[in-house]
Amino acid sequence: MMSDPDNNIGDDPEQLYNRGIECLRRKSWQEAVAFLRELIQIDPGHEDAWQRLVEAKNEARKVEDLEDLYRISKAYLGRKEWASAIIYLQCIIDSDDESGDAIALLNEARKRSYLQALYVKAEAQLKREDWSEAEETLGAIVRIDCAYEDSQAKLDYARTRHRLQSLYERASRHFRASRWLPAVRDLEAILREDPNYRAAARRLKEAQEQEQIAVLYSSAVELQEAGRLEEAIDKYKEIIHRAGAYKDVAYRLDKAHKRQELMKRYRQGEDYLRQQRWEEAVQEFGEACAIDPQYRDVRVRLREVKKQVRLEELYKRGESSLREESWEQAVKVYEELNKLDSKDAEVIVKLKEARRQRELDKLYRDGMKHFQYGQWRRARNSLGKVVRLSPDYHDAAAKLEIAQGRTEGSNPIRDFLSNPSWEGIGAIIAVIGLIVTVITTFNPSVKAAFISLAMSTPRPKPLTLCNGDFERGFECWQHGGRLRQDVKCDEGGCYAVLGSPDYRCEGGVPVGEAWIKQSFQVPETISPTLSLRYRVLSYDVMSFDFFQVSINGTPVNQFGNTEGVSDCNREVWDSGWQSVELDLSPYIGEEPVEVSLRNFNRTHEWWNTWTYVDDIEVH
Repeated sequence: MMSDPDNNIGDDPEQLYNRGIECLRRKSWQEAVAFLRELIQIDPGHEDAWQRLVEAKNEARKVEDLEDLYRISKAYLGRKEWASAIIYLQCIIDSDDESGDAIALLNEARKRSYLQALYVKAEAQLKREDWSEAEETLGAIVRIDCAYEDSQAKLDYARTRHRLQSLYERASRHFRASRWLPAVRDLEAILREDPNYRAAARRLKEAQEQEQIAVLYSSAVELQEAGRLEEAIDKYKEIIHRAGAYKDVAYRLDKAHKRQELMKRYRQGEDYLRQQRWEEAVQEFGEACAIDPQYRDVRVRLREVKKQVRLEELYKRGESSLREESWEQAVKVYEELNKLDSKDAEVIVKLKEARRQRELDKLYRDGMKHFQYGQWRRARNSLGKVVRLSPDYHDAAAKLEIAQGRTEGSNPIRDFLSNPSWEGIGAIIAVIGLIVTVITTFNPSVKAAFISLAMSTPRPKPLTLCNGDFERGFECWQHGGRLRQDVKCDEGGCYAVLGSPDYRCEGGVPVGEAWIKQSFQVPETISPTLSLRYRVLSYDVMSFDFFQVSINGTPVNQFGNTEGVSDCNREVWDSGWQSVELDLSPYIGEEPVEVSLRNFNRTHEWWNTWTYVDDIEVH
């Protein structure tokens, strides 16, 4: 039990507690621990005393730790291990920020550590002869502590070497710029101060030797830049004779020769251009462009004459195709001409005529094929379109008149020949039986019976899809999509329209598709095919908008504008009426098989595309 005779504390818990608190305020941690322990022995349930005791013990241990840190820090300071000393001194200050002695020691350690780092850095700079950086680093050391090691002596040495180096660099700049006299003055100044400066001695001798030839070089360059190529070439040759591979003389000489050739080729090309001798102009401008594609407007001139050559060739091919009535070839030629020169009104007229003739030719051939096989409705459809477009086209009007007077008869033999099937064979057998019976018997009742049998023999079922010519609108077809779907009819017949020409270009075209589809059974014949005719019109390119044919949901073909660009300010791209035939052999035995036709306007509402479809048949 602790006693305090001066204050007669005795066993009074309150007195012990107050004395403990007073010691804590004075930071007399050990005395506080003693008073609080004695209090707890008297009153073990005094919670605040327990808390104060823990606090006093912790602070006492901190004091012991700080004393240890001081001893370690001073040991590192004595060994000039500044970095380690800084770490321990910082720990002291973090624990006791009122420790003035530790702060002073920390500042000194940091100063010494900084000076040491600068000195090491300066020695490295001196070693690699980085005089400017060494001068700056050593100057910083001297400003902090002028007596630090041998910093002042090394600073003086670095300054001298830096000054000489600056003189040498200035002399080198004069040398590279061919300013020989200033270069000589600087190099002589260096050698007066340091006769052993070998680089300066070598450069001084070279400068003195090169002065005369440099004058010759400068003169040649001036002559070349002035366009006096002959004189410049002579001087360059003299330099090479006297000094060999001097600077860029060989390059400049070669450049002067090429420039001469370039100017000659360009002038000759211009002469040929004025004479409209396109092939010769291409040759000359091509040679000039190979020498220097940046010379004046040589590339523009070359493109111009090449375009003229191509135009001349295409004009000839176009005229030849028109004379030979090769309409497909003529369309391709005039489309290319139109792309090369879209303002040529004659080309535009001939392109429209070629497209018109191509469409007429295709319609006429289709009509004559149907006419030949007695397919009168289809013949009327195709030939009617021909006559509507060109009333005097070949004998289309006469053939149309004949077809209009014919109907789809029920002659079993003709039906069999145009569309063979088992039912057709049965019809023919029935007719033959009828004839035999009539010949061999004169019984009117028997004759009437056979006639009735023959007339009741059903015609073979056609292999076409239901309503493939859209004469009954969209009957048999499913149709939908965000774009409009419609059936139009004119004198030549009816056809489906996917999309609409009425959508306003430049923002009025819905993004989406228009589709029609129908399911059918593929006939079990050799090489069954699906054929159709289409016509795509578009202000966009096929990578965005197109017409697509799919079988059972799988796209098998698509068509669109592969020739132009997206543009509402040009004439609409028109494929003309085209035919496509698809092999159905892989689908034999599948039921049902679905054909779907789709017109797409994708991505944006800017450029319109629509498609006409007709004559969808299975063969």
